[in-house]
This record gives sequence, C-alpha cells and structure tokens, in this order.
Amino acid sequence: MDVSTIQSIDRINAVVAQFIKNAHQIPPQQDLEELGMTSMEMVNLMLSIEAEFDLTIPSSKLVPANFRTIQNIDALVRDLAH
Repeated sequence: MDVSTIQSIDRINAVVAQFIKNAHQIPPQQDLEELGMTSMEMVNLMLSIEAEFDLTIPSSKLVPANFRTIQNIDALVRDLAH
C-alpha cells in the first residue's frame, strides 16, 4: 500500500469507529455488519464519508456492497476522487 492509501484507510477507520464500539483498528477487509453495524448506522456512515472526503456519492454507488468493508469504502472514495 502506498502512503495515500494508508492515510485514506486511517481516515475511513476513524469515521467507522464512530459507529462501532470498541473498534480501534478494524482490518480493511473486515465485514462491518459482522461487527454489529446496523442499516441506520450504514446510512449515517455514508453521509459521514461524504463529509469527511468532501464528495457526493451518486445514488448508483449507494449500495451496501460499497460500504461493507473499509477496503470497499476506500475503493469507492478513490474512484470518486478521480
């Protein structure tokens, strides 16, 4: 992983940690639902990611698969940043 990927994952991890109790460092491939994230928290996570990275996620990208793991969120953010 390059430095920008690590920084992005750290930022995403910090946002996700707001929704999952006792989560300090979540492995990038860990399923967030398995850690107890609810569907309402998932919606709030989507909004928080938009705010953190100052972007708008198009409705076509607002699918659970894009927010299932930190790795998937990172891929989405990178895709939208280009």
